[in-house]
Amino acid sequence: MLVASTENGVRICLIGSHSIPALQQYREHHNFYCPECKEKVIMKIGKKRIPHFSHRKGSECPERYERETEYHMSGKVLLFQWLKKKGLNPILEPFYPEISQRPDIDVHYEGVHYALEYQCSNISEELFIKRTEAYLKTGIVPIWILAGKSIKRMGKAKISLSGFQYLFLRQAASGHWVIPSFCPTTKSFINIHHIQPLTVRNACAHYDVKPISQADPAILFTPYFKNDINLDEWKREVRKIKNSLSQNSGAIRNNFLQDLYSRSIAPALLPPEIGLPVRHSPYIETSPIQWQSYLFMDIVGKARPFSLPQMIAAFRSRVKNNDIKIRSIPLVQTGSEIHAIKEYLDVLINLNIVKHAEKGLYKKTALSGEPEHYSRIIQIEDDFYRGITQRILQGK
Repeated sequence: MLVASTENGVRICLIGSHSIPALQQYREHHNFYCPECKEKVIMKIGKKRIPHFSHRKGSECPERYERETEYHMSGKVLLFQWLKKKGLNPILEPFYPEISQRPDIDVHYEGVHYALEYQCSNISEELFIKRTEAYLKTGIVPIWILAGKSIKRMGKAKISLSGFQYLFLRQAASGHWVIPSFCPTTKSFINIHHIQPLTVRNACAHYDVKPISQADPAILFTPYFKNDINLDEWKREVRKIKNSLSQNSGAIRNNFLQDLYSRSIAPALLPPEIGLPVRHSPYIETSPIQWQSYLFMDIVGKARPFSLPQMIAAFRSRVKNNDIKIRSIPLVQTGSEIHAIKEYLDVLINLNIVKHAEKGLYKKTALSGEPEHYSRIIQIEDDFYRGITQRILQGK
């Protein structure tokens, strides 16, 4: 904690122009209390760590305030000082009594009230959602900022994200997904954007890195990105996954592989229209290769015409059967996995893989057999992706 109240209710913030001797003297003449739980706290002043307040041992105050590392505190201080330099009048560690919550920073930007949560350790999904919903109900927009040190890059355009990190997803003005991140060690913002899940944990993504000294507030509050997903990179990653499924099929006997083999489908020979990126795909935790395969096996690949409601019903049946898992994205209130299904159908129509049959019904254009040779599917795949553009994927 960097903020506490004196016995007279005066708010004292340890970040500012206070000298160490001045703080030591102030400590001798005052008692300090937590604004949230009202318990007595200790002002700690050392040579190695930022001056801060700490609860006494055995305190019943929420545990999250007791485990702030130096990394967390220094990041919070840098963000606060940066916002102050930008003339935004931030408040460090305010307490909102109406919801009993205390974000790291309170700030207004372009008429919007924000609560910044710089999160450097895992908390439960339930607590994350509870805190997020409490902010939103009071008209405050929460921005959860990921600790830069927790980013696990797997290449120039690939990342590994845990289920907890996916909770940080926001949508930029461009509609693209972004996870804001900050590293106090490098003093840089790292925006992870254009996030498209490949598997439960791995995703294609871009990275924008900007030193805080050069950053405008828009990088945090209203980020905008022009570049799109690299389709060549996506094709390579999807091909790796399909090959991996085939290579490990003897050891991994999950329901998905059993479903494929019961239909005499080899994972490596899955057609290129299975495993496509769609904008709302992050709402689905299950790999796009898997959930799109299920839609083909259950609905799209059959000879009879089908409707969008039938696709949704088949998808929900798979969810109920635990074949497909849904992901919670609490910071975005306007989307769902249903949007991903509709987008996937639109892409299939744009690619002429599915066509309109009659009012409200669709049909696959050709029920061709599975290629017999691996070299043939690779050629089909190359030709397929050569004809895809972002315009086709997004239906523009």
